[in-house]
Amino acid sequence: MKQAKWIWYPGEFEHFHHTLVSFRRQEAGCDYPCVWPVSRPEISARFCKSFTAARDFVFTAVTHAKGMVRIGGGLYPVNKPISVKAGAYDVTAELFDPDAFPSLYINSDFLITDESWKAELFDAKPVPAACEPAFFSPVDDPAVFPFCYREIKPVSTHAVENGVLYDFGQEQFGPVRITLPADAEIMLVYGESREEALDPENAIIRETLTAADPPDRPARAFRYIAVFGKKAEDVRLEAKLEYLPVEDRAFFSSDEPELNEIWNVCVRTFHLNTREFFLDGVKRDRWVWSGDAYQSFMIARCLYNDPGVTERTITALLGKPPYLRHVNTINDYSAFLIISVWEHLEATGRFSFVRTIWPNLKALYAFIVSRLDENGYAVRRDGDWIFVDWGELDKEDPVCFEQIVLWRAHSAMAALSAAMGEDDIYTAAADALKTRILRDFWDEEKGAFIDSFTSGRRFVTRQTNVFAVLYGLVQGKQKQRVIRNALKNPDLPAITTPYFKLYELLALCEIGDISAAQDFISAYWGGMLEQGATSVWEAFDPRQTGAEHYAMYGSPYGKSLCHAWGSGPILLFCRFIAGVKTASAGKTFRVAPTPGHWQSFSVTVPVGEGAVLISYNAPEVTVRASVPGGVFSDGKKETPLEAGKTYSFILT
Repeated sequence: MKQAKWIWYPGEFEHFHHTLVSFRRQEAGCDYPCVWPVSRPEISARFCKSFTAARDFVFTAVTHAKGMVRIGGGLYPVNKPISVKAGAYDVTAELFDPDAFPSLYINSDFLITDESWKAELFDAKPVPAACEPAFFSPVDDPAVFPFCYREIKPVSTHAVENGVLYDFGQEQFGPVRITLPADAEIMLVYGESREEALDPENAIIRETLTAADPPDRPARAFRYIAVFGKKAEDVRLEAKLEYLPVEDRAFFSSDEPELNEIWNVCVRTFHLNTREFFLDGVKRDRWVWSGDAYQSFMIARCLYNDPGVTERTITALLGKPPYLRHVNTINDYSAFLIISVWEHLEATGRFSFVRTIWPNLKALYAFIVSRLDENGYAVRRDGDWIFVDWGELDKEDPVCFEQIVLWRAHSAMAALSAAMGEDDIYTAAADALKTRILRDFWDEEKGAFIDSFTSGRRFVTRQTNVFAVLYGLVQGKQKQRVIRNALKNPDLPAITTPYFKLYELLALCEIGDISAAQDFISAYWGGMLEQGATSVWEAFDPRQTGAEHYAMYGSPYGKSLCHAWGSGPILLFCRFIAGVKTASAGKTFRVAPTPGHWQSFSVTVPVGEGAVLISYNAPEVTVRASVPGGVFSDGKKETPLEAGKTYSFILT
């Protein structure tokens, strides 16, 4: 028997919760509003269905909105029983909710709400209704996100000057209940580091409270919480972990404890940032950034292989036309969003999702094209941010990196239009742009791509050339020159953010330099662990010491110490070390392990509805897949993998 579900117009759930997320950021006791346009849900919607009742029955249109039900020629109020005679009917619910978004739930003998209903925004353009698996009970409210909660206790409590410091042992995210004596006035200070919690003047999240304030404080990030002020020792503090119950489907273990800890910390970091959407960081900014999300989509396919958070995040970032600014105001982030949709479809085969967002995606692409210069180059317009990465880059328009990502977006739109059964109007733009990139940005003397040809600096950076290799812009001898003169050139400025470091490591792995990636993982991520990190930081410079590690953006504690883009080793371990890559919309997969200099490890990687287990003890590797469609490759020969059968190979 089918299960009744709460339904709504597609995208409205995501737009509503994205609105809430976008305006929850706080700094220095202030509410910090989002700095780009955010699409809000529509306040009214219509839901329709045709059905037949074999006998008389009663149903109730449960909703948190206001409105009415039309059935059998009559009008009926919502949230009250409606008696229906046996027969065939068209039923319509017309709802409005100015505080959230219209949603509907019906569970009866002959009429239930599910994806078979049609929804429209009174625009005569009905589409299949949307739902989320978590909302299936009449007491549910889709305006309240279905997080789970678990009580957490401090591992230690210490008296400090004028207060008390609570240490919860590792990075956390959740609400705090604080009970104050009647005459108490305290300063509540959250810290990802001990230094931050003990510095109320500079901590990012802090607030002054009295007994008159609500005891339940909003969910926030912390490892440490300090209570300062009158009767601080009499304050009662309780905390909970707020989390999304997504299940890991990837696992890693090795004979090196440091690698196991790197994996575990990356997984924990990623879970903390997996919420309504993929966030950048749980302390600051707590926003949904397209560039951060692009990496999260790739990592999530390895760790969860669950499309739910990915599709919510894409929908939220895409918003609704007309588009007035780039996604997050960043030129490359608009392109990344289009590329993300294609890579998601290619990996999962979720055609129904892409069809839902396809009109908006085409509108975003049209917006991107409308802001190109006369040569078809992406350039900075008023209100734009050419980000690329934190670091020394030549960003005088046009910037090569932006053109490479734009070229990939053109190509992604061509592939998506073919998948949607539409004519390809995008490949010609991609081909023309590639020709111009090779003409204007290739420096024959330097043997690499320069950031800008208009500034006169002829500046070569790793970031631009990493993407030339990663996206396949160059091949053959030209590719080898880029590798030699940029990717492996010790004289170029190093990449210092885990964000772009992941792209660099992906490029190194793609060209077969696994050992270099392994060495960097141990040095960089291992270096953070040596500094006491319990989650991955936004950036890490091993030359810094002490509290220097926490400073960024002009603030002594501005750096996020729990940033999703730092979880990249999950992707590297699964895609390259274990060597598992899916194709054919997730229906086929290839296993080609590249152990590098690691001698022993075991990795489980999800593929489709199953998984493949790769165990390596040099020089032997064993492979066991629970689903069909796989092949094993040792670089010379490919062996089909029968589901449920264990295979052994010798790697040379």
